[in-house]
Amino acid sequence: MNGLRLPVVCAALLATGQLAHAQMTSSEARAEGEALGEGVRDSTNDSILASGAEAEVPTYGGTDFPHLDYVEDPVGLSTAGEAQRYQENYQVVVDPYRTTFDPATIDLSSAQAIEADPDTYLGPGGGPSGSSGACNPLPPGGGGTTTYLESCNQGSEPYDEARTCAAPLNVQVTGRIDYLHECTSYSIFHVNYIPEACTSLITDANSQGASCRRESSRPGPIICLQGTINDCTEPEPTTIDTFACDEPLSGWAYRERNTLSIASESVDESICQSARGNATCSLETEVCVSPNETRNINGLDVTRACWEWERTYQCQDVNPANDCGDLDARPECTYSHDDCLSYDADGVTCNVYDRWYQCSTGNTGAAPLPAYVCAGDLYCIDGECTSIEREASTEFKDAMVAMNAMGELRDEFDPGALKIFSGENLKCTKKLFGLSNCCSGKGVPLLTPFLCSSEDRDVDTKDDEGLCYNVGTYCSNKILGVCTTKKQSYCCYGSKLVRILNEQGKAQLGMDWGEPKEPDCEGFLIAQFQQLDLSQMDFAEVYAEFVDAAKLPDEIEMSIQIQEKIENYYNLHGGV
Repeated sequence: MNGLRLPVVCAALLATGQLAHAQMTSSEARAEGEALGEGVRDSTNDSILASGAEAEVPTYGGTDFPHLDYVEDPVGLSTAGEAQRYQENYQVVVDPYRTTFDPATIDLSSAQAIEADPDTYLGPGGGPSGSSGACNPLPPGGGGTTTYLESCNQGSEPYDEARTCAAPLNVQVTGRIDYLHECTSYSIFHVNYIPEACTSLITDANSQGASCRRESSRPGPIICLQGTINDCTEPEPTTIDTFACDEPLSGWAYRERNTLSIASESVDESICQSARGNATCSLETEVCVSPNETRNINGLDVTRACWEWERTYQCQDVNPANDCGDLDARPECTYSHDDCLSYDADGVTCNVYDRWYQCSTGNTGAAPLPAYVCAGDLYCIDGECTSIEREASTEFKDAMVAMNAMGELRDEFDPGALKIFSGENLKCTKKLFGLSNCCSGKGVPLLTPFLCSSEDRDVDTKDDEGLCYNVGTYCSNKILGVCTTKKQSYCCYGSKLVRILNEQGKAQLGMDWGEPKEPDCEGFLIAQFQQLDLSQMDFAEVYAEFVDAAKLPDEIEMSIQIQEKIENYYNLHGGV
């Protein structure tokens, strides 16, 4: 019964088709066919993007194939390949007795057929150039503004300078020289009897400007006031006083008493201490400028090999410094934040900052020119040509990212660590406050490349190409506890796309870049990469590169150029 139904249905469909064909014109049939094609195209686009659509692909068997065992077994792969040489399927494909053809002949056969009878393929009156169809706009690229961070420094700047001072020898002398005079004290009523009375000494000292003091007294001889020496009826006792004067008195006998001695001697450091101030200084040279002299100090002659030295110190100190004037004045840069590079001994007070500015580069002020993917949009049947209407794909940019990501994955997969998209840590060096700068910033050439290492220059090149992520800075050298040299640490990758995947992917997964001194530039484990949502990432920075790579020559334009070259050839050779 079923066998009879099929002819009846086919006959009915045939009759219906003949009836429909009889009731519509050729142009109506063409329009209906095009509408049907567009509907199929739209429905197909929806179906291939649906979840589980891969199951609709004919002969699709999933991703678990037994052949995957050969990935880790190269010996087994070679053995299996050798065994296939003797299988029938292999011999069908690789038949040593099959007739071979010249590839050039095969490639030119279609062109030769068109050349022989162009009307058959283009239709009567249709030139080989056809007509240009519409072009599909590509997503805008990142050729506009690119932002980056650039830093300057503010705080304390260490400096070195030579300081010179005098260091004299200071000798302290104790004791004195006294001139001792003796006089006799007696009763004032008998002054005419004793000429050396002490009252006369005091009078002479005052008149000569000497300073005298009574030091001691002792009993003197007894004088006789009545009678004779041998028979004295009125004896009178006397006192001998000793006066110490600072200079000998004229007309008086004296004896010198010298008690001078050196109590101490030392180098006077006060002048050099004032010269050093609060700086940290080291003595470089010390030269005697007053050698081999005898000096009288408070009456004592003192001889020394050197009485004064001239010292030269090399001192390190700090001054307030700021080299942010240029960045402040640049209109394309705005202040972002401060990072402390080093602290005072208290661990709280920052003595030098990295002051960061967000700058932009690459903006010419004009919008980038639109880009398109163009192709020949003309097809001809029986001499009638119809243009193909194309629609720009909204998923083209996603496709570009996916294709390039797969290419990077193929090139950068590390089978040892089972990681993808890993980078390398590179660092550049900058002396603070403009002494030398080997971290010039994106798009700025190194001003002193001869002072920079090969790694510094490598960072500069890769950062300018957009391959590096700035992890941060750290102080690599200090003087007096103040940072003088810093290093900027980067994670650099093989392409701009891989850098963006790491930069935005790590943010999605909450992965840390580590410390600037020892950053983590590793990529992703396969399981981590599978968790990334690429649709949430901004790839505008690399679209321009993808657009340039995706631009295809218009097929119609290419055919025009080919035809012109053919005509020029025939004109040049006289139609031969």
